Amino acid sequence: MRNLPRIDRDDAKVPRSPMTAMVRTSLSDCLSSKALIVVLILAQALFLLPGLVGYPTLSDLAIGQEQVNQTLEILLTGMESGVYDSAPDALKDINARELEALTAASNAPYPSKEFFIAYAQYYDVEIECAKLGHTESTPSLYARSELIHRLAGLENPEVYASATEMPALYYLAFVLGLMPGIILLLPVALLTSGSQRRLGGRTLVSMAPVSRASERLACTAAASALSLACLAATLLPAALLAAMRNGIGDFAYPVVSVTDGVVSSSTIGDVLAQDATLMTFASLMVVALVAAAESVRAHCGLGVAIALLVCPLIPIYTSQSSRWRAVARHLPSSYISCGSVVELPAYANGLDIRAIPGTTWELGLVTLFLFTTALLAIALFTDMARERTATKQLARRFS
Repeated sequence: MRNLPRIDRDDAKVPRSPMTAMVRTSLSDCLSSKALIVVLILAQALFLLPGLVGYPTLSDLAIGQEQVNQTLEILLTGMESGVYDSAPDALKDINARELEALTAASNAPYPSKEFFIAYAQYYDVEIECAKLGHTESTPSLYARSELIHRLAGLENPEVYASATEMPALYYLAFVLGLMPGIILLLPVALLTSGSQRRLGGRTLVSMAPVSRASERLACTAAASALSLACLAATLLPAALLAAMRNGIGDFAYPVVSVTDGVVSSSTIGDVLAQDATLMTFASLMVVALVAAAESVRAHCGLGVAIALLVCPLIPIYTSQSSRWRAVARHLPSSYISCGSVVELPAYANGLDIRAIPGTTWELGLVTLFLFTTALLAIALFTDMARERTATKQLARRFS
């Protein structure tokens, strides 16, 4: 007889458990989806687009040399025409100090520390004038003043006239604030729908000797892990392009916005950290939403997720005259975009970023977490209830 090769017990293949097979099949379905690959590439392209076309920031009109020269010309024209001849001495003194500060800013190189120090002095006088009642005091005035003061505090202040000039950190914060959440989260909805697909059919994997709730939980966990990788893959090309062009950037670069009528000041590092946390929570909520919808009715999870992602784009959702706004800040759909929740890096920062009042970052995290937990519970309880019902029906049939 031919001597057969000896197979050691340690070298023998260990049979995979049904749960492991389910997770591997789920991951395979997600990664082989052509629709997911197409949507992911489109999302990457959209995040690259502002940097490719040179999306303008209007920095020169907001805080730049052009704005200084226009303001200086208006002030000089008024003084030469005798408009301020009959003005109180206090107002004449204010005009003289404004003229001195604007002249110094106009003569300084732009952008430079000297320019922003001189321009900050002008805004100090402007705020003093507003407090005296000579001009209107608005959040826009204080936001512009705060941003210029923060830039004056940098050793070598930089200003980015367009998206092509932005370093990676600023560019990521900029595009995350600019783009609607559906662009970043639609790939997540697609991959989760793919991960749940086999649970709705009569396949060998779906009929494994484990509970449907356990299968759902395993597939949802796999989709949750993949969703974070999907977020990173969507943003990676944009970050790499900006980094190759202009470097990484400064985590301490100032960001000043008007939120709910109040001026708030932060840094690019803080804004990116909040953006990342919010989008992580939002992606997990989308995963749980698709799982819950699929547990109720097979193959409807993607449609439900798309409906949620489209909701904030409908004008009535954020309309000031709509009664919807009273409850909208407690809904997860209000926190799937960064631009109206987290501070937005912009030089023209006079407008309030809140599309819906009260949609703070902290409330967003709590809302998304509660909805994620509730949706996951619905998915698992629905599966358990259906299995219990099926078991009872089977018992009656054979009793």
